[in-house]
Amino acid sequence: MDPASAAHRDELLAAWIQSSRGPLAGGGPRRAGLWGARRRRGGIAVVTDSSCSLPSELLDAARVPVVSVPIPVMIGEQIYTETAGKARGSAGAGTPGDQTELDRDLALAVAQGITVRTSRPSPGRLAQTFTALQEQGCDGIVAIHLSSKLSGTVDAARLAAGEVDIPVRVVDSLQTGAALGHAVLDAAAAAGRGVGLEEVADTAEHSARGGTSFFVVPSLEQLRRGGRINALASLLGGLLWVKPLLGLQDGEVQLVERPRTMPRAMERLMARVEESAAGMERPRLVVHAFGNASPAVELADQVAGLSSRPVPVVDLPPSLAAHLGLGALAVCLTPEPG
Repeated sequence: MDPASAAHRDELLAAWIQSSRGPLAGGGPRRAGLWGARRRRGGIAVVTDSSCSLPSELLDAARVPVVSVPIPVMIGEQIYTETAGKARGSAGAGTPGDQTELDRDLALAVAQGITVRTSRPSPGRLAQTFTALQEQGCDGIVAIHLSSKLSGTVDAARLAAGEVDIPVRVVDSLQTGAALGHAVLDAAAAAGRGVGLEEVADTAEHSARGGTSFFVVPSLEQLRRGGRINALASLLGGLLWVKPLLGLQDGEVQLVERPRTMPRAMERLMARVEESAAGMERPRLVVHAFGNASPAVELADQVAGLSSRPVPVVDLPPSLAAHLGLGALAVCLTPEPG
């Protein structure tokens, strides 16, 4: 990425973080808590997983605990931990070492055709998180996770919920990436206002159900390897030399269109995004990329007029990038709450 594009990407990311902090902060006094941010005592905590693509700057800004549980990523025989880190700008500054290593090795593995798999967090790992929140004094937990049709994380959270005495409401977002992330932010903002467990969960569900995501990938092969799309669709993609346009529909990755060139794929992506934004109340947009940073910055500028907030370019979470492949671009849209 050229220096000007890199600087612009950093500006977009910073503007998005700043605009998203306001609803999280709310009003009233704040104080330090277990997770290193200024928290209110008691209330409802929010738990999610690292596929939500939220930087720690936003997780730490809420008035209630918001915890992201890492998703394991396996490259060959090596197991990595996908974590929420500092917001990654053009140089990847501020990320934990393990995350930086994962980002690098994942790109190399996908380029070389090495098998990449993802797994769910274990019920025991989630139970540890729930127990820690209970010990902190939280009255309840809303756990919002990526689509149950893409991962077993929702099932693991439901098993873990039985290990604590406080109520745990598990929400299957049927989303991933920023569409999941916005549902988490909306739930955290509601919890910060002091509402009850069911209202926080309802807020998350409403946000997630209103969201949609579109992806452009160079090939369906990586999705086929990961079992995220059927072999027939992959075969068609290869035979026609298409640049597939995918969508997340009812929690599953679906083939939406089969453009034959990348320019045509980007044109159809814009058309789908414009159509979805037109039917959405105050849409918030986020662009995701995996090894395709400069076109992603251009795309963010193109869709900026459709969004109620600044449009950042956020790296695809490794758990999603592993299945979409190098060169993937995505746009996630979610309505503003209320």
